[in-house]
Amino acid sequence: MRGCARCLGDDTNSAVIEAFTSTYQQLTGPGGPFETKVEQVRGFPVKVYAAAPPNMRLLWEASAAHGDKEYLVYEDERYTYSQVHAIVRSLAHALADSYGVGRGDRVAVSMRNYPEWIMSYWAITSLGAAVVGMNAWWTGTEMEFGLEDSAPKVLICDGERVATVAPQLESIRAKHPLAIIAVRSSGDLPDNAVHWDDVVDAANAPATLPPADIDPDDDVCIFYTSGTTGFPKGAQLTHRGSVSNLMNMAFMSTANAMAKAAAGVATPPNPATEALQATVLLPVPLFHVTGCNCVMHPITASGGRIVSMYKWDAGRALELIEREQVTIFTGVPTMSREMLMHPNWATTDTSTIGSMGGGGAALQPDLVKKIDEGLSAGKPSTGYGLTETHGIITSVSDDLYLAKPESCGPVVPTMDA
Repeated sequence: MRGCARCLGDDTNSAVIEAFTSTYQQLTGPGGPFETKVEQVRGFPVKVYAAAPPNMRLLWEASAAHGDKEYLVYEDERYTYSQVHAIVRSLAHALADSYGVGRGDRVAVSMRNYPEWIMSYWAITSLGAAVVGMNAWWTGTEMEFGLEDSAPKVLICDGERVATVAPQLESIRAKHPLAIIAVRSSGDLPDNAVHWDDVVDAANAPATLPPADIDPDDDVCIFYTSGTTGFPKGAQLTHRGSVSNLMNMAFMSTANAMAKAAAGVATPPNPATEALQATVLLPVPLFHVTGCNCVMHPITASGGRIVSMYKWDAGRALELIEREQVTIFTGVPTMSREMLMHPNWATTDTSTIGSMGGGGAALQPDLVKKIDEGLSAGKPSTGYGLTETHGIITSVSDDLYLAKPESCGPVVPTMDA
């Protein structure tokens, strides 16, 4: 059996936890790389990172440095960072010039996890406008509610969603204008709707994004949440909150590694992953805070790859893990369990996976153990959060998680609990 934290004895567990507490204070204290301070935000005292960039556009612009590295993989389609940047610049200029989209406006996105979802996200947010991430499973009536509630200037959606919303368009447009850009759609379209390829011209994209003045507390997106007993509520996420979540995730990873080193718990190198580009399999929807803020944001910031699926299927996921040499798997617990129980698990090369788990529900302690035993070199991970908090509130992984498999982890620096 591979060594794990609970196999190392209570003394080692205590040492790792004590080291984590010390590291936490060291990293967030004055002069630390994750120094925190309190600022007044809309009249309320809020914990923030002293060195946080002011908006998500800067994060996207910085990712251009990754150049010809692969960024998006969907089925047999592959896009590099350079290719996606050209598409994003083209779309951003079209939204600004042809549709008048700018700071404070809203653009809805409703589709499967196609590459165009991510391309649209960066184009919209780079303008200072907010992405309205619409649930792709919504009915026509639900789409009508979301579009009337958020009042976007443009709806970017795939062919399935065009057909779903078409009967409601007259009613929606009676209240406010709505243009449509159709993705992966053939044939006739409703009035005031165009195909993606008629809007986006990557080959002739301008060299820079349109200028934009973005405040840290401007909305970056709106995700609809709850709705169990009525219509869902649009949670307004800001640039500041999204940047804080990104830094919280980086902090937890850094603190965990430093704590293990300080406690003398060595992680043996994994030859299968040392030379690989960080690659995440994205099985959860991008219209959810997990898929967008907790997967897309950090993997983009680190120059990694996103492998997306048409729909969830455990067998297909295993094929993609082996084919694309996936290093990170983040989903809901049921997905991890389905893969571990799949008849192809034993014959699939999962040696590249360094982290497996996710959120959306608690990982049962037995699943934590199964992940640890099922991976040759990877470890389990989880986090707890809310749409309204832009992502994680707590996080735990690796030996810390194995030491306390019932835990959802310590609280991130910008939160109180």
